[in-house]
Formats: sequence, structure tokens, C-alpha cells
Amino acid sequence: MISFDNSPPVYWLIGYLLAGFVILASQYKSVSTRTYLLTGVILIVFMRLPVIVFNRELNQDESQMLSHAITLFQDPVYWRSVDGTTIGPLDNYLLVIPKLFGFQLDYSSARFMGLLCVAGAWLLLFSSIKNWFGTAIARRISIVPLLFVAFTQEIDFVHYSSEQLPVLLLAYCVWQLSRLDPKMAPATSGLYFLGLAAGAVPFSKLQAIPLVAVLVLSAFWIVFQRFQRYNEWKSAIALILGGLTIPLFFLAFTLFFGVFDDFIDFYLLGNAIYAGGAGFLDIPSQFFKIIALSTDFQFFSLALIVPMVIGLVRIVRLHLPGKMDFHVPFTIILLILASIYAVTKSGNDFIHYLNFCIIPWTLLAAYGLSAVETWSCAFPAVIMLWFGGYDALHFVKERRLNAFDSVGKTRLQESPVVTEILKRRKEGDYMVVWGWNCSYYVEAQLAQGTAENHSERSIFEHPMRDTYRKRYLSDLGRTQPAFVLDAVGKNSHWVQDKKTQGIESYPELNQYIRSHYTLLGEYDDVRLYVRNDRMAVLRAATLR
Repeated sequence: MISFDNSPPVYWLIGYLLAGFVILASQYKSVSTRTYLLTGVILIVFMRLPVIVFNRELNQDESQMLSHAITLFQDPVYWRSVDGTTIGPLDNYLLVIPKLFGFQLDYSSARFMGLLCVAGAWLLLFSSIKNWFGTAIARRISIVPLLFVAFTQEIDFVHYSSEQLPVLLLAYCVWQLSRLDPKMAPATSGLYFLGLAAGAVPFSKLQAIPLVAVLVLSAFWIVFQRFQRYNEWKSAIALILGGLTIPLFFLAFTLFFGVFDDFIDFYLLGNAIYAGGAGFLDIPSQFFKIIALSTDFQFFSLALIVPMVIGLVRIVRLHLPGKMDFHVPFTIILLILASIYAVTKSGNDFIHYLNFCIIPWTLLAAYGLSAVETWSCAFPAVIMLWFGGYDALHFVKERRLNAFDSVGKTRLQESPVVTEILKRRKEGDYMVVWGWNCSYYVEAQLAQGTAENHSERSIFEHPMRDTYRKRYLSDLGRTQPAFVLDAVGKNSHWVQDKKTQGIESYPELNQYIRSHYTLLGEYDDVRLYVRNDRMAVLRAATLR
């Protein structure tokens, strides 16, 4: 596999030359729209190659979702074998696809799937802007998010995140919405698929519900107008049927496999506790706090600030009677507000939540662009001056262009404890990690033996801790994992106090481990337990 060191100047130069061509293509009609879109996608893929081949964890969520995918390939019943906590089943099932084609489930395959979502969302965003505002504006404003997602090296925008699939679904909903015209009969198939994608969003990320609710309400407004004028019901029925398809599928799925109570307890109630973060009055400060953590997103916003402000002023002035139909601009402003709410509601300052803002920001800028269209080349110039200046500075100071040096890192690493596991693992084995380090599942390519692959909800005090602990023990009895790791310590995310958070802190679990497992040893601060019967076989083999 190809790899990139920390300073590949020829590669970077080609990337900037390609970006220059795409920028010119966005501004001049002499270059066809098809050529602009094709080279735009090539640019995204080309500039993302260094992080795709960098086969190491960049964010804990990547290992969490990859562990789920590895497990679902072995036991595909979500909420029995896997609980993604705030991450819905569709995000995890998506990662299983490379395995179906014979590829290993690792960080490279995950980021490739994420890249497909990013490229697809950009193409759909372009088509939406084209439908609402025309091809010229679509080309001249879509170049800004394109350059942002292509050149950013901030981890939260390049790792496989749980926002990438819902953003793709939201982009599809926006595109279908942009095809609707209150003055023309809509295609019932388009409305059905709009509803279908909207109904899928809650099963990819609950956090995205406010945004998809705006899009669905906007679609219903158009359908309602059709009903008022022509007493037409087919459009509303198609939209409703589409919206119910995925939820009804998962309802039947959970009832058939007996995991309906788990769906209620752990996906809805458990995440309601998690979502009880920022209050309504905390939203502005929380939002600016998150933006302050991402310089790249700040420059993306700066590049669009002028047309965004113009668009906002235009929307405010729409309150004047007889101006124009409110449908498109009010959908955009509500998407802006919904994205800010989605980003801040949990109270966590995770930068990757800002993925939800890219489409609303761009749509608002598109709404205001016509007033400053002659200056449109300045907007991509702002973001390229930032990325170009940043790269030039680091090249001069540190001889560094690429943040993801993949030389010797294109294959999965083996932590010391994983090396010991691989000596003893068998096909179909399960493994459990107490604490929070899901990379061990990925490195060992072993399915998780408990629905949650990190145990922080069984460790920290909260109203449902006993419910989580009860399931944890039940899962151990169900899967009988060959290996149990107590990872609490220096290698564990959030939970590092061995005395108060290790296996001994949960007496029933400690007793279960003592009865059914043998301590093999401690490897880089991780205790490895092997199931007694497996340990007996190993001892017998050693005696021979």
C-alpha cells in the first residue's frame, strides 16, 4: 500500500494545482459543470489519501464503530450484540460493507466509507443549490465547502465520524426538497424517498433529528399548499409512507429478535440522559466555545461570512408583505438554528459535531451570493490563503506538510496485550474490554462480548447504571468471551483510576471473573484474563 511521510511536497503541489483548476472551473462557464464536479470529487479523494492510508486510531469513536462492525459481521442483531450508545445502527452497519467485499475492517476501510459519504453529500449539496438558485451560484459557492473538506487536516473532520452518514442522508433530503415546487405536481417517488431518508436519520444519529425535522416540515408545507389548491392527498401519503418505512422496519426487527426493550432502554432512555447537557441559555456560549476549537472551521465560516450576512438580512426583510414565498429562505434559517442546537445540546465540546453546520452555512451563503456574485472568486481565495499559508509556514519551520505520516503505519499495530491474545485466539472468539480502549478489538479483529464495547456507563454514577451493569453481566454469560481485559489505567479513555473504576469496583463482575477466568498477566498496564477452559487447554498443550 502507498504511504506518505510528513513532507510530500510534490504530492502537495499537485493537490494545490488541482485545487486551482477546480476554483477556475467553479467561476467560468467555459468549463462544463460535469468537469467541475468530477474534478471536485477527484480533489477530495486525492487530498484525503494520506489520512486514509494512515491505519491508526485518530478518535475513540472510530475504534468504537469498527468494533461494532466486526461484531455485527459475526452476530448481526443490533441491540443484542451491539449498543452504539449515541451512535445509531446504520452508522455501524455501513462499516460492515468492506468486509463483505473481503477487506479488513480497519481505520483505512472506515475512512474510505466516510469519504464516500462526504463526496456524496457535496454532490447532493451542489444539486440542491442548483435547483434553488441556479447553476452559476451553485458552482461559485459549493467550491468553498469542497476546499474545506479536501484540505482540512483537523482530526475531527477527517476521521470516520458518526456525523458523516447522517449528513449524507440530510443532504439527500435537502436535494429531494429542492426538487419540489408548490406550483407543480411533485413526483410521489421523490416524496417517498425523501421520507425514507428522513426516517433513516434517527437510526444513524439521534442528534440529527432537529435538522431532519425542519426538512420534513418544509416538505409538508409544500404538500399542504398542494392540498389547499388541488385537494391532492397522494403527495402527503407518499411522504408519510416513506417516513414510516425505516422506523417500522426497526420496530419489526427489534420485536422479532427480542431486543425491543433494549432499544427503548439503551437507545432512547439512555441517550436522553446523555443529551441532558447544555440548557437553552447556554447554547450561544457553548457553540462559540466549540467553534473556537477549530481554526479551519473558523476560516470556512469567514470565507462565507459576507454572503451569509446578506442572506440573513434578506430573510429578515421577507417579513415585508408581498415580497416572495417564505418556503426556501425560512427552511434555510431554521436549518441554521437546528444545526446550532444539534451541535450544542449534549453539552460536549466535540468539534466533529460541526459537520452538521456545513450544509446550512453553505445554503445561507448561496441565498445571499447574488448580491456579491461579481466578487465570488474572493470566497474560495480566503480559505485557500489560510490552508496555503498554514502549509507554507509549517514547511519552512518544520519541513512538515502532512499531519498523518503513514510510513510503517499502513497496517494495524499490535499493542502488547493484543500480541498475547493473537497467540491464543480462535475463530469465533469474543473479547471484552473493561474500561475504554476499543482499539484492542480492532487490533485483535475480535468481536465484543458485551453490547457496549466501553464500560463507562457501567462505571460512572447515573440513574441507569444498575441497568447497564445487569446487561453487562448477562452479555458475559451469553457470549462467554475467551478473553477479558481490564484496561482501566493509562491506556483507557476517561476511566483511569484502577482503585475506584477497575473490575474490582463492580463486585458482581469481579466475582464472575474470579470464578470463570484466570489472570494471564499484565501487559502495558492492561490485565489480561483468559477463560478457565481455554487456559486448561493451553496448559495441557504446554505440558505435551
